[in-house]
Amino acid sequence: MRGALAYAARNRGRFVEDIAALAAIPSVSSDRPQVRRAAAWLAARLRRAGLRCVRIVDTCGNPLVVGGWGTRPDRPTVLLYGHYDVRPAGDRRQWRTPPFRPVVHNGLLYGRGVSDDKGQLLAHVAAVESWLRGAGTLPVNVRFLLDGEEEIGSPHLADFLGRADVAVISDTAMHSPSVPALTVSLRGVVRLGITVRRPGADLHSGTYGGLVPDPGVELSRLIAALDVPGTSMTISRLRAGRGDGVLASQAFARLEFRVSPGVSPDAVIRSVRRSVASVEGASVQVIMARPPVTVPRVDWAIDAARAACRHGFGHEPVFRTSGGGIAAAGLLTARDIPVLLLGFAVPDNRMHAPDERLSLPVFARAVDTSIALLPALASCWPQHRPELRELTG
Repeated sequence: MRGALAYAARNRGRFVEDIAALAAIPSVSSDRPQVRRAAAWLAARLRRAGLRCVRIVDTCGNPLVVGGWGTRPDRPTVLLYGHYDVRPAGDRRQWRTPPFRPVVHNGLLYGRGVSDDKGQLLAHVAAVESWLRGAGTLPVNVRFLLDGEEEIGSPHLADFLGRADVAVISDTAMHSPSVPALTVSLRGVVRLGITVRRPGADLHSGTYGGLVPDPGVELSRLIAALDVPGTSMTISRLRAGRGDGVLASQAFARLEFRVSPGVSPDAVIRSVRRSVASVEGASVQVIMARPPVTVPRVDWAIDAARAACRHGFGHEPVFRTSGGGIAAAGLLTARDIPVLLLGFAVPDNRMHAPDERLSLPVFARAVDTSIALLPALASCWPQHRPELRELTG
C-alpha cells in the first residue's frame, strides 16, 4: 500500500485538475450530447488509470461507463458506483462564479457536480490508479459502474448491475469535515404530475371570472390541502395562468415527495389520488416512485470501512441516515449485495444548490481512504476468514 499512497501524494494536483475538467462539462441529465461527452471523458480517464475492458454502454437513455481490473476467484470483486450526470445550475445569478467553470478558492473547488458526484467518484478512480501505477497491482477485483441518469432515478440501471461481493457508493455526506460517515438508510422519492382541466378553451376573466372555476386556484387549494404522513413535499414545477385578463383552461404542478423508511411509495400515491379525486377535472400522473432503502449492516464490509477511515481520516465512521435517495443502493440491496455508502461530501457542500463545492483537503483524505479500503476489503472478506465463512454459509 505504501507505493500507492506515495503515488497519490505525488499526483494530488493532477487529480484535482481531473475533477475540474470533468465538472466543466455541463452533463445535466436532460442534455444528451453533454452527457455523452462526459461519458467519453470518463472512459478515457479509466483507461489512463490502467483499467481494462473500458466501455461506454448504451441504454435506452443516457450511457453507462464501465471498466474493470482482475478476475481472480480468490479475491473479492468490489463494485465502485458513481454518477456523472448533474442537476441543472438553476438561477446563475445566485452563483458567485460560473457553475461550469470550476475555480479553487480557500481550499474549496467550486462548480456544479464537483461534490455530487464527480469529485467523489474520481476519488476512487484516483485510488485505483494509485494502486496500479504505484504498486503494479490491485488487492481486489474492481468493477466501475458510472451512471449517467442517477439524478433522474437511474431508470435503466437495473439490467447492468451484474454481480459483486460488495459495492461502494460515495454519493453521500460526512458527519463533519474531519469525521466520515456510513449512511445506513435513504429516503425514497415519489414524483407526481397533477393537472386540473376544465372543458373548453381559455376565457375572458372579466366575463367569466367568478362563474367558471379557475384551474390554477383549484390546483393551489388541492396542493395546500395535501397531507401525506411520513413524507416531505416540494413543488418542483408549477404552471398556471396565461397572463392578465385570461382565465386559463388548465393548470399543472409537479410534486416531489421524499419518503421516510417504513412508508411505501404506493401508500403515498394512493393518498394523493384520494385527494385529487375530490377535485373536478383533476388527474394525477406517476412520474417516478422509488422506495426508501435501509442498508443491511454487513459486519465484514463495515470492519473494512472502519479500518480504511482510521487510516484516511484518523476517525472511524459514524452511522447516519440521509434525506436523499440513490436508486443503485436499493437495486444492489435487493440483490443481497452488501453496500457501503461511504460519502466524502462535507455537510455544507451545497449539493443541488448554487456554489456547490468540494473540500480539497477532504478529497485528498478520501483518496487515501479509498486506497486503504481495497486491501481492507480483501482481508475482511469472509472467504479469507474461515470463522466467518461458516457463519455466512
